[in-house]
Amino acid sequence: MKHFIKTKFVVSFIALLVLLANFSLAWSWQAQCTDVTARGYLNVLTINLLFSEVKDREIRLENITNFIAGQAEKGDPVDIILLQEVVGGPLSGTINSSLDLKRLLAKKGMKYNLSYRLANGLPGILTVGNAILSRCRIIFTISKTLPFVSEEPFEGFEIPLKRKVMMSRIKIPNFGKINIYNTHLCAFCDPTERLQQTQVLLDFIRTVEKSIWWDENPVILGGDFNINLNITEEREAYDQIVDFGFIDTYSTANGCYSCCSDEEGYLGCTYAVLGNPYSGEEEFKRIDYIFVKGEGLDIADS
Repeated sequence: MKHFIKTKFVVSFIALLVLLANFSLAWSWQAQCTDVTARGYLNVLTINLLFSEVKDREIRLENITNFIAGQAEKGDPVDIILLQEVVGGPLSGTINSSLDLKRLLAKKGMKYNLSYRLANGLPGILTVGNAILSRCRIIFTISKTLPFVSEEPFEGFEIPLKRKVMMSRIKIPNFGKINIYNTHLCAFCDPTERLQQTQVLLDFIRTVEKSIWWDENPVILGGDFNINLNITEEREAYDQIVDFGFIDTYSTANGCYSCCSDEEGYLGCTYAVLGNPYSGEEEFKRIDYIFVKGEGLDIADS
Protein backbone atom coordinates (compact mmCIF):
# COMPACT_ATOMS: atom_id res chain seq x y z
CA MET A 1 0.00 0.00 0.00
CA LYS A 2 2.80 2.39 0.85
CA HIS A 3 4.57 1.54 -2.38
CA PHE A 4 1.41 2.34 -4.37
CA ILE A 5 1.05 5.72 -2.68
CA LYS A 6 4.67 6.56 -3.32
CA THR A 7 4.43 5.54 -6.96
CA LYS A 8 1.29 7.58 -7.41
CA PHE A 9 3.02 10.59 -5.88
CA VAL A 10 6.04 10.25 -8.15
CA VAL A 11 3.87 9.96 -11.26
CA SER A 12 1.79 12.96 -10.19
CA PHE A 13 4.93 14.97 -9.48
CA ILE A 14 6.40 14.11 -12.88
CA ALA A 15 3.11 15.10 -14.50
CA LEU A 16 3.28 18.41 -12.64
CA LEU A 17 6.82 18.98 -13.87
CA VAL A 18 5.70 18.34 -17.44
CA LEU A 19 2.79 20.75 -16.96
CA LEU A 20 5.09 23.45 -15.59
CA ALA A 21 7.54 22.89 -18.43
CA ASN A 22 4.77 23.32 -20.99
CA PHE A 23 3.54 26.44 -19.20
CA SER A 24 7.02 27.96 -19.20
CA LEU A 25 7.47 27.15 -22.86
CA ALA A 26 4.15 28.76 -23.78
CA TRP A 27 5.11 31.75 -21.62
CA SER A 28 8.36 32.22 -23.55
CA TRP A 29 6.50 32.27 -26.85
CA GLN A 30 4.50 35.36 -25.91
CA ALA A 31 5.26 38.52 -27.82
CA GLN A 32 6.91 41.25 -25.77
CA CYS A 33 6.65 44.97 -26.49
CA THR A 34 10.32 45.80 -25.91
CA ASP A 35 10.02 49.12 -27.78
CA VAL A 36 7.34 50.73 -25.59
CA THR A 37 9.65 52.03 -22.87
CA ALA A 38 12.05 53.60 -25.38
CA ARG A 39 9.09 55.15 -27.21
CA GLY A 40 7.76 56.52 -23.95
CA TYR A 41 4.06 55.85 -24.45
CA LEU A 42 1.52 53.07 -25.00
CA ASN A 43 -0.90 53.05 -27.95
CA VAL A 44 -4.37 51.66 -27.22
CA LEU A 45 -7.21 51.02 -29.70
CA THR A 46 -10.79 50.03 -28.89
CA ILE A 47 -13.21 48.71 -31.50
CA ASN A 48 -16.57 46.95 -31.61
CA LEU A 49 -16.45 44.19 -34.24
CA LEU A 50 -20.27 44.16 -34.72
CA PHE A 51 -21.36 40.56 -34.21
CA SER A 52 -24.43 41.00 -36.45
CA GLU A 53 -22.43 42.04 -39.53
CA VAL A 54 -21.53 38.54 -40.71
CA LYS A 55 -21.49 38.78 -44.51
CA ASP A 56 -18.62 41.24 -44.85
CA ARG A 57 -16.80 40.51 -41.59
CA GLU A 58 -13.64 39.42 -43.43
CA ILE A 59 -13.50 42.73 -45.32
CA ARG A 60 -13.88 44.69 -42.10
CA LEU A 61 -11.18 42.63 -40.36
CA GLU A 62 -8.86 43.27 -43.30
CA ASN A 63 -9.56 47.01 -43.02
CA ILE A 64 -8.71 46.91 -39.32
CA THR A 65 -5.56 44.92 -40.06
CA ASN A 66 -4.47 47.40 -42.72
CA PHE A 67 -4.95 50.31 -40.33
CA ILE A 68 -2.88 48.60 -37.62
CA ALA A 69 -0.23 47.63 -40.19
CA GLY A 70 -0.06 51.24 -41.34
CA GLN A 71 0.61 52.37 -37.77
CA ALA A 72 3.39 49.79 -37.46
CA GLU A 73 4.98 50.93 -40.72
CA LYS A 74 5.10 54.48 -39.34
CA GLY A 75 6.95 53.20 -36.28
CA ASP A 76 3.95 53.91 -34.07
CA PRO A 77 2.41 50.44 -33.54
CA VAL A 78 -0.87 49.76 -31.76
CA ASP A 79 0.20 48.01 -28.55
CA ILE A 80 -3.18 47.09 -27.04
CA ILE A 81 -6.40 46.31 -28.94
CA LEU A 82 -9.66 46.12 -26.98
CA LEU A 83 -12.34 44.17 -28.86
CA GLN A 84 -16.06 43.92 -28.17
CA GLU A 85 -18.71 41.76 -29.85
CA VAL A 86 -16.18 39.09 -30.73
CA VAL A 87 -18.29 36.44 -32.45
CA GLY A 88 -17.89 32.68 -32.83
CA GLY A 89 -19.81 29.50 -33.62
CA PRO A 90 -21.33 27.85 -36.73
CA LEU A 91 -23.99 30.54 -37.18
CA SER A 92 -21.27 33.20 -37.44
CA GLY A 93 -19.08 31.28 -39.86
CA THR A 94 -15.96 31.47 -37.71
CA ILE A 95 -14.48 29.89 -34.61
CA ASN A 96 -13.61 33.28 -33.10
CA SER A 97 -13.29 36.65 -34.84
CA SER A 98 -10.59 37.89 -32.44
CA LEU A 99 -8.51 34.85 -33.40
CA ASP A 100 -9.15 35.71 -37.07
CA LEU A 101 -7.80 39.23 -36.47
CA LYS A 102 -4.77 37.87 -34.63
CA ARG A 103 -3.96 35.60 -37.59
CA LEU A 104 -4.37 38.41 -40.11
CA LEU A 105 -1.99 40.56 -38.09
CA ALA A 106 0.50 37.68 -37.86
CA LYS A 107 0.48 37.34 -41.66
CA LYS A 108 1.75 40.92 -41.81
CA GLY A 109 4.49 40.15 -39.29
CA MET A 110 2.73 41.63 -36.25
CA LYS A 111 2.66 39.36 -33.23
CA TYR A 112 -0.07 39.80 -30.64
CA ASN A 113 -1.03 37.80 -27.57
CA LEU A 114 -4.73 37.07 -27.15
CA SER A 115 -7.07 36.87 -24.16
CA TYR A 116 -10.77 36.17 -24.68
CA ARG A 117 -13.77 35.96 -22.38
CA LEU A 118 -17.23 34.70 -23.37
CA ALA A 119 -20.02 37.14 -22.50
CA ASN A 120 -23.22 35.64 -23.90
CA GLY A 121 -24.70 33.36 -26.53
CA LEU A 122 -25.09 29.62 -26.98
CA PRO A 123 -21.75 27.77 -26.85
CA GLY A 124 -21.32 25.61 -29.93
CA ILE A 125 -23.88 27.64 -31.90
CA LEU A 126 -23.30 31.40 -31.57
CA THR A 127 -21.16 33.18 -28.98
CA VAL A 128 -20.34 36.83 -28.32
CA GLY A 129 -17.53 38.00 -26.06
CA ASN A 130 -14.72 40.44 -25.37
CA ALA A 131 -11.05 40.08 -26.19
CA ILE A 132 -7.73 41.83 -25.69
CA LEU A 133 -4.88 41.63 -28.19
CA SER A 134 -1.57 42.76 -26.74
CA ARG A 135 1.94 43.21 -28.12
CA CYS A 136 3.03 43.04 -24.49
CA ARG A 137 3.15 39.82 -22.52
CA ILE A 138 -0.13 38.91 -20.84
CA ILE A 139 0.46 37.58 -17.34
CA PHE A 140 -3.12 36.55 -16.61
CA THR A 141 -6.73 37.51 -17.30
CA ILE A 142 -9.77 37.63 -15.02
CA SER A 143 -13.35 38.74 -15.62
CA LYS A 144 -16.63 39.56 -13.93
CA THR A 145 -20.22 39.30 -15.11
CA LEU A 146 -22.17 42.56 -15.01
CA PRO A 147 -25.83 42.76 -13.94
CA PHE A 148 -28.28 41.20 -16.40
CA VAL A 149 -30.62 43.57 -18.23
CA SER A 150 -33.14 43.05 -21.02
CA GLU A 151 -32.13 44.75 -24.24
CA GLU A 152 -31.81 44.41 -28.03
CA PRO A 153 -35.52 44.69 -28.97
CA PHE A 154 -36.36 42.08 -31.62
CA GLU A 155 -39.80 41.87 -33.24
CA GLY A 156 -41.44 43.23 -30.11
CA PHE A 157 -39.38 41.13 -27.71
CA GLU A 158 -36.54 42.08 -25.38
CA ILE A 159 -33.72 39.61 -24.80
CA PRO A 160 -31.78 39.40 -21.52
CA LEU A 161 -28.09 39.58 -22.41
CA LYS A 162 -25.07 38.98 -20.22
CA ARG A 163 -22.27 41.57 -20.30
CA LYS A 164 -18.78 41.28 -18.86
CA VAL A 165 -15.71 43.24 -17.91
CA MET A 166 -12.34 41.54 -18.40
CA MET A 167 -8.92 42.52 -17.09
CA SER A 168 -5.59 41.45 -18.54
CA ARG A 169 -2.42 42.19 -16.58
CA ILE A 170 0.41 42.94 -18.99
CA LYS A 171 4.15 43.34 -18.52
CA ILE A 172 6.02 46.19 -20.20
CA PRO A 173 9.77 45.49 -20.23
CA ASN A 174 11.79 47.90 -18.08
CA PHE A 175 8.62 49.57 -16.84
CA GLY A 176 6.38 47.17 -14.95
CA LYS A 177 2.90 45.74 -14.96
CA ILE A 178 -0.32 47.46 -16.06
CA ASN A 179 -3.92 46.30 -15.67
CA ILE A 180 -5.98 46.71 -18.85
CA TYR A 181 -9.79 46.59 -18.45
CA ASN A 182 -12.10 46.00 -21.42
CA THR A 183 -15.89 46.15 -21.20
CA HIS A 184 -19.13 46.45 -23.17
CA LEU A 185 -22.11 47.94 -21.36
CA CYS A 186 -25.74 47.41 -22.34
CA ALA A 187 -27.00 49.15 -25.48
CA PHE A 188 -30.81 49.13 -25.71
CA CYS A 189 -31.45 49.46 -22.01
CA ASP A 190 -32.63 52.02 -19.50
CA PRO A 191 -29.86 54.46 -18.41
CA THR A 192 -30.42 53.40 -14.79
CA GLU A 193 -29.56 49.81 -15.73
CA ARG A 194 -26.39 50.93 -17.49
CA LEU A 195 -25.53 52.94 -14.38
CA GLN A 196 -25.91 49.80 -12.29
CA GLN A 197 -23.53 47.95 -14.62
CA THR A 198 -21.08 50.84 -14.33
CA GLN A 199 -21.17 50.64 -10.52
CA VAL A 200 -20.43 46.90 -10.58
CA LEU A 201 -17.65 47.55 -13.10
CA LEU A 202 -16.04 50.13 -10.81
CA ASP A 203 -16.44 47.87 -7.77
CA PHE A 204 -14.60 45.15 -9.67
CA ILE A 205 -11.76 47.54 -10.53
CA ARG A 206 -11.61 48.76 -6.93
CA THR A 207 -11.36 45.18 -5.63
CA VAL A 208 -8.65 44.18 -8.10
CA GLU A 209 -6.56 47.31 -7.61
CA LYS A 210 -6.62 46.88 -3.81
CA SER A 211 -5.37 43.32 -4.11
CA ILE A 212 -1.81 42.05 -4.04
CA TRP A 213 -1.52 42.55 -7.81
CA TRP A 214 -1.57 46.33 -7.57
CA ASP A 215 1.80 48.07 -7.80
CA GLU A 216 0.61 51.66 -8.36
CA ASN A 217 1.20 51.64 -12.10
CA PRO A 218 -1.36 53.25 -14.44
CA VAL A 219 -4.70 51.55 -15.10
CA ILE A 220 -6.44 51.60 -18.48
CA LEU A 221 -10.20 51.15 -18.94
CA GLY A 222 -11.74 51.07 -22.39
CA GLY A 223 -14.47 49.65 -24.55
CA ASP A 224 -17.98 50.27 -25.79
CA PHE A 225 -19.83 51.97 -22.91
CA ASN A 226 -22.93 52.94 -24.93
CA ILE A 227 -22.94 56.25 -23.01
CA ASN A 228 -24.07 59.17 -25.15
CA LEU A 229 -23.14 62.39 -23.40
CA ASN A 230 -25.63 64.33 -25.52
CA ILE A 231 -28.37 62.64 -23.46
CA THR A 232 -28.61 64.03 -19.93
CA GLU A 233 -29.95 60.80 -18.40
CA GLU A 234 -26.85 58.89 -19.53
CA ARG A 235 -24.27 61.23 -18.05
CA GLU A 236 -24.35 59.90 -14.49
CA ALA A 237 -22.61 56.66 -15.48
CA TYR A 238 -19.85 58.68 -17.19
CA ASP A 239 -19.58 61.02 -14.20
CA GLN A 240 -19.09 58.09 -11.82
CA ILE A 241 -16.20 56.80 -13.93
CA VAL A 242 -14.55 60.23 -13.90
CA ASP A 243 -15.23 60.68 -10.17
CA PHE A 244 -13.48 57.35 -9.63
CA GLY A 245 -10.31 59.07 -10.86
CA PHE A 246 -10.31 58.07 -14.52
CA ILE A 247 -9.37 60.55 -17.25
CA ASP A 248 -11.30 60.55 -20.53
CA THR A 249 -8.39 60.50 -22.99
CA TYR A 250 -10.19 61.89 -26.02
CA SER A 251 -11.96 64.63 -24.10
CA THR A 252 -8.69 65.66 -22.43
CA ALA A 253 -6.56 65.58 -25.58
CA ASN A 254 -9.09 67.44 -27.72
CA GLY A 255 -10.61 69.88 -25.23
CA CYS A 256 -14.24 68.80 -25.64
CA TYR A 257 -16.97 67.18 -23.55
CA SER A 258 -19.41 65.16 -25.65
CA CYS A 259 -16.97 65.59 -28.58
CA CYS A 260 -19.77 64.75 -31.01
CA SER A 261 -22.23 67.60 -31.40
CA ASP A 262 -23.08 70.66 -33.46
CA GLU A 263 -21.26 72.86 -30.94
CA GLU A 264 -18.08 70.79 -30.69
CA GLY A 265 -17.98 69.20 -34.14
CA TYR A 266 -18.15 65.53 -35.04
CA LEU A 267 -14.53 64.37 -35.05
CA GLY A 268 -15.03 62.54 -31.75
CA CYS A 269 -18.01 60.46 -32.91
CA THR A 270 -17.45 56.71 -32.73
CA TYR A 271 -20.89 55.52 -33.91
CA ALA A 272 -22.73 56.30 -37.16
CA VAL A 273 -19.90 58.62 -38.24
CA LEU A 274 -19.93 60.35 -41.62
CA GLY A 275 -18.76 58.03 -44.36
CA ASN A 276 -19.42 54.87 -42.34
CA PRO A 277 -21.35 52.44 -44.60
CA TYR A 278 -22.91 50.78 -41.52
CA SER A 279 -24.38 53.94 -40.04
CA GLY A 280 -27.52 54.24 -42.17
CA GLU A 281 -29.81 56.91 -40.73
CA GLU A 282 -28.54 56.45 -37.18
CA GLU A 283 -27.65 59.36 -34.91
CA PHE A 284 -24.00 60.39 -34.60
CA LYS A 285 -22.67 59.80 -31.10
CA ARG A 286 -19.57 59.00 -29.05
CA ILE A 287 -20.11 55.79 -27.11
CA ASP A 288 -16.61 54.25 -27.15
CA TYR A 289 -14.07 55.48 -24.62
CA ILE A 290 -10.54 54.93 -23.37
CA PHE A 291 -9.95 56.07 -19.79
CA VAL A 292 -6.67 56.10 -17.85
CA LYS A 293 -5.94 56.42 -14.16
CA GLY A 294 -2.69 56.86 -12.26
CA GLU A 295 -0.08 59.29 -11.00
CA GLY A 296 2.06 61.28 -13.43
CA LEU A 297 0.08 60.38 -16.54
CA ASP A 298 0.23 62.49 -19.68
CA ILE A 299 -2.13 61.97 -22.63
CA ALA A 300 0.01 62.32 -25.75
CA ASP A 301 -2.88 62.15 -28.24
CA SER A 302 -6.26 60.53 -28.78
